[in-house]
Amino acid sequence: MIGFIWQKIRSKKWMAVCLLLGNLLMIAIASAAPMYADAAMQRTLMQDLGNYYTQTNRDPGTVILPNDNRITKSKDYDKIEYSQALFDEMIQELDIPVLQKVTHYVRSGIRANHALQTDQENKVAVKLATYSDMEEHIQIVKGEMCSSEITGRTIDVIVSRRTFMEQKLMLGEELELTGLKNALGEPYRIRITGIFENSEERDPYWINSPSALIDVFFVEESLFHELFFNENRIEDGINIDRYAILDYTQMKGGQVERYLGTLEEYRHTFEEMGQKEVKAYFEDTFTGFLPQAQKTGTTIWVLLVPIFVLLAVFIFMVSRQMLEMEQNEISIYKSRGASKGQILRIYLLQSVCISIFSFVLGVPLGMLLCRVLGSSDSFLEFVKRTAMSVEIGPKVFLIAGMAAVFSVCTMVLPVFKFAGIDIVTHKRQKSRKNKSPLWQRLFLDVVILGFAVYGLWQYNGQKEFLAQQVRQGASLDPLLYLCSSLFMIGLGLVILRLFPWIVRVVFWIGKKLWPPSLYASFLHIIRTKSNQGFLMVFLILTVAMGIYNSQAAATINTNAQEQIRYMAGADMVVQEVWRKTGGPSLESPDGDPGMISGTYIEPDFGKYLTMEGVRSATRVFVNNQAAVYADSGRIGNVMLMGIHTKEFGETAWFKEALLPSHYHEYLNAMSQNAKAILVSSNFRDIYGYRVGDVMKYYDAQKNAMEGIIYGFVDYWPAYAPVIATQGSDGIYNERDNFLVIAHLSQLQSVCGVMPYQVWIKTDGSTQFLYDYAKESGTKYTLFRDASAELIAVKNAAVFQSTNGILTVGFICILVMCSVGFLIYWISSIRARTLQFGIFRAMGMSMREIITMLINEQIFVTGVSVGAGIFVGVITSRFFVPLIQIAYSSADQVLPLEVISRGEDYARLFVVIGSVMLICMLVLGVLIARTKITQALKLGED
Repeated sequence: MIGFIWQKIRSKKWMAVCLLLGNLLMIAIASAAPMYADAAMQRTLMQDLGNYYTQTNRDPGTVILPNDNRITKSKDYDKIEYSQALFDEMIQELDIPVLQKVTHYVRSGIRANHALQTDQENKVAVKLATYSDMEEHIQIVKGEMCSSEITGRTIDVIVSRRTFMEQKLMLGEELELTGLKNALGEPYRIRITGIFENSEERDPYWINSPSALIDVFFVEESLFHELFFNENRIEDGINIDRYAILDYTQMKGGQVERYLGTLEEYRHTFEEMGQKEVKAYFEDTFTGFLPQAQKTGTTIWVLLVPIFVLLAVFIFMVSRQMLEMEQNEISIYKSRGASKGQILRIYLLQSVCISIFSFVLGVPLGMLLCRVLGSSDSFLEFVKRTAMSVEIGPKVFLIAGMAAVFSVCTMVLPVFKFAGIDIVTHKRQKSRKNKSPLWQRLFLDVVILGFAVYGLWQYNGQKEFLAQQVRQGASLDPLLYLCSSLFMIGLGLVILRLFPWIVRVVFWIGKKLWPPSLYASFLHIIRTKSNQGFLMVFLILTVAMGIYNSQAAATINTNAQEQIRYMAGADMVVQEVWRKTGGPSLESPDGDPGMISGTYIEPDFGKYLTMEGVRSATRVFVNNQAAVYADSGRIGNVMLMGIHTKEFGETAWFKEALLPSHYHEYLNAMSQNAKAILVSSNFRDIYGYRVGDVMKYYDAQKNAMEGIIYGFVDYWPAYAPVIATQGSDGIYNERDNFLVIAHLSQLQSVCGVMPYQVWIKTDGSTQFLYDYAKESGTKYTLFRDASAELIAVKNAAVFQSTNGILTVGFICILVMCSVGFLIYWISSIRARTLQFGIFRAMGMSMREIITMLINEQIFVTGVSVGAGIFVGVITSRFFVPLIQIAYSSADQVLPLEVISRGEDYARLFVVIGSVMLICMLVLGVLIARTKITQALKLGED
């Protein structure tokens, strides 16, 4: 049987190759989806945990079982030991490699004084402590390690450098402890035997660095247990903290829910024991990671569904085409006694063989697709990034296997129709007039388009609700993505229904004028309309999907980038630490000055103007605690901005279309009067102010100023007209945020020099400012780099996966389309070889035959491409604004805009044109090799 199947496949090798290609892409994309989702979220998790480490200087892998002060008696020793075992069990169940496990024992509340001095003034606070395995993580810098034995009533201890200096100790010095006595009632003494420091600068063992310890005296571990903590005695005031430092680089994004579930399960157990709550530094990061992971996973699968559908259609149509070519053979089997089941088994085995071969190659190809997805920067744009760590697990094989089974079903499905036709029925059907396809008879195109239009209408009425859902972390409704795909398919099928009528109209208009070659060409197109549907559908969808994906990617990326640039205000925004004459001042990152009186020392602004890489720089005073006094009283929620109009216009980033006139016009008007101010439009709309009105406004220190309104602005660099805050119920509430823009010199004349931001426009790279901060040691309370934020958003899992899938999906459809194109035209030309011979025998020249084929190309390929452009533009116009909502940030300020760029269209049509050109060259070679001479002889016969 296998040999028979092999011969069947060899006899239709090119069709088999097409089937293999469809199966290969189906399995590769199916296996790539979970691989890429896991790899993308793993990278995101590592970035989040790394950022936590950098920002807090705490290892995110730390898990803590804090001290329970209620465990103080000897009878609780077993309970303490049990909690320790339970903690170890929890760490083991988390199944993350352990870097360190540490138990801290501390006896606090002790006072000590020098052995020779008993006056109260010389008493110092002392904590006796021991850390498990401490010897392996310290080095003695002076003196020697403490002894594990007590000498009389004297205990050897070691201290950190800081403790030694701040407690004014000496090596060998003895201190007598009060309140801590031996069995004979004699107070213990401690002797300072050594000074230690941590052996490694960034050792995860040290939850708190030794340099942070002020009054802790360390006792050898076994001696501490012997004296203060054992099964027979637990000293009052003992604090026990248990730590486990897990290797956060080995944490798996796909296991985050399990990690959190394990922590929650053991947390309840510890609570029932009366133990304090278990703390895990990574818990908050994981909690924020889960919605992002779910959103990314949903986005990936929803974007892939249309690709799977088109691949299934491709496999079905190629399989059906093969069956049509083998219909004579199948009918002969049927007439000679073969049952329908036997025929089905033959094709089932053939399909299984193709799927198994595709499975073997598809999974490795899926890994390659993951790398393509990971390097995508936008639609059909790729950049060099660090390769993702892709792993093949059981889930990958399961999904790839499901795709293979689905593919087998798709290939076998059309066999049910052909397997029941004997030779007589087959001959009878061939003589009948071709019926319209089933989808046309059932008007499925109209139904699909109607469903998509209804969905579009519903979603357009729910824009605000969709935006609210996205702000709360939800993914956009998958049905919206489905509607956009159905709209493309439905509209494409409607055009395909109208296509024969369009050809008939063109044919009828020039019926008496067409030369024989064009006349025959039109007749062929009209009579074979059902055969062209396969090719035309894929051509239309390929071009439409290319345009739609291009606009969607451009819109998503551009809107996100413009939002970042707008809220930043300039390429770089920094604010140094300003000092006061009375000492350091406390500054908030948004530049709101504190209420402490005094004079600020202004840092040198001129140095930024002379830095290499700076095109322009300006000072911008920003105060978010300003107020305005109107007839209705005090109005808060005002953002006060002080600017230098010329410098601001040269430096700030602003999108011209946001205001009725270029924002430079507003700056020019404002520059005419020192008291001129610009005010936000929402303030005008609510309180009724007009241009020319005088308005009093105050800064955070209640310094009163007066300004004349010279204009109103809807938007302004770094200004958000509405601020959304999340309530305790998870719902976002919006409030108006007002803006007053005044001259910086006017503000300084009233308020004095106050801390301001420095906005910088660069020549491109921003590295020079990082280098300056590192070399000079300058400290900043605000350091915002728009280019770094742009890179971060492009590397975000949702954006990267969207760009990658839109690109890979289009490439897959283009490959299928080109294969379908070649299948149709190669089959058509070979089937018409005899017809060409007859035409040549009738006196038609080779040039006229070529004219026939060119005309068919124009009306089949050309019309399909034109229809694809129409469908793509219409789909983008209706659906991209809705799809964009899913990618807008929670604090989206700028109105979302559909972006259509000429360079994207150029790149798209260069790719499509190049593929079509290659296909044309293949057809040209085929036509050149066609033995028209032999066909001519047959035609003459």
